[in-house]
Amino acid sequence: MTVPSSPARIAIIGVSGYGSIHLQLARESRDRGEILITAAAIINPQEAAAVVAELRAQGAEIFTDYAEMFRRQAGRIDLCLIPTGIHWHARMTIAALESGANVLVEKPLAGSVAEVEEIRRVEQRTGKFVAVGFQDFYEPGTIWLKHELQRGVIGDIWSVRFLGVWPRPRGYFTRNNWAGRLQVDGVAVMDSPLNNAFAHFVMLSLFLVGAETTAETPTLEGVELLRAHAIESFDTAVVRSLSARGVKLWFGASHACRETVEPEIVITGRHGQACWRYESEAWWRATDGVTTRHALLDITGARRAMFTAALARLRDPAVAICTSELAGRHTALIEAIHRQARVAVVPPDRIAWSGMNGEASQVPDILGMAEAMRRSYVAEQSLAASGFSLAAPVGGS
Repeated sequence: MTVPSSPARIAIIGVSGYGSIHLQLARESRDRGEILITAAAIINPQEAAAVVAELRAQGAEIFTDYAEMFRRQAGRIDLCLIPTGIHWHARMTIAALESGANVLVEKPLAGSVAEVEEIRRVEQRTGKFVAVGFQDFYEPGTIWLKHELQRGVIGDIWSVRFLGVWPRPRGYFTRNNWAGRLQVDGVAVMDSPLNNAFAHFVMLSLFLVGAETTAETPTLEGVELLRAHAIESFDTAVVRSLSARGVKLWFGASHACRETVEPEIVITGRHGQACWRYESEAWWRATDGVTTRHALLDITGARRAMFTAALARLRDPAVAICTSELAGRHTALIEAIHRQARVAVVPPDRIAWSGMNGEASQVPDILGMAEAMRRSYVAEQSLAASGFSLAAPVGGS
């Protein structure tokens, strides 16, 4: 393992949008003397003039092309931050690895299994690491719960279920050129609640039940995909599957509902139950009724834990990160979902739109779906089995 410079040399691709979050994490680390921001690829330097001036004043070299940055900075970057659109993840990660940099890339790792496999080949050949930005993986409470489950506190795991509902307006899917898309310029994106906003919790569900130890993709037993928004992909889903170890998996998520349901993962075992609640707490309860709890950090705290872990990994290969192997399990499941199921278009008369600040602010509410989703979650069954159906004929993609 090549020992990084001290302080570590950091590069970043993109400083606007989600990139501003990674930039702020880097600033905080820089101000503590842990890193130097030595390079940045910024495609719109005129629009980010203040950031460009700040970084240059700190000694960073600014590029408008990430490939040129890697050519000029080859062997001089310890960690590259890649907080870009899904369809850029694989090509940028591979270019960074080839230049001699380790990588912290935003989730999901890539848009396809083929891209994940190529990333892993290059990672192994170069001896560099890829940490994937599923920030809740790095949260101390998540790690605690994983260890508790491994200790067998609730016995053999029988099932895990995840539910999350975050309403999203029309403008959410017009904010960039890949939102709601399946491909961009021939590159897989597969954007959806399960591959973007709620991807964290799908991955965590797989991690908590041990999916990182097997290369097998869970067997899909039932997939229901709906779209109320005018997009290529889906905005609502219920997915039922079975892990290689026989654990039942249930995932439910929607951006087309008026009600907000913060993400929750419930794990049921032979001798008890465990739960992980977003920005709240993790707990487990055995059959004697005694509950053991651990508070969870908020999203900012989880992101800081992620950044800290990526930096620590530069010097210690034993530091836990969300690896390309584990993140690839999530991508394989998403790809299988799209391969197996068609997306049903919700008829207009089954959608109630609300929003007071123009069309971009309007949020769809699929009538009857919220109640059915909750029933499905509790019973770990399909939407159809919970009484939900589309009254009008539907089309698909």
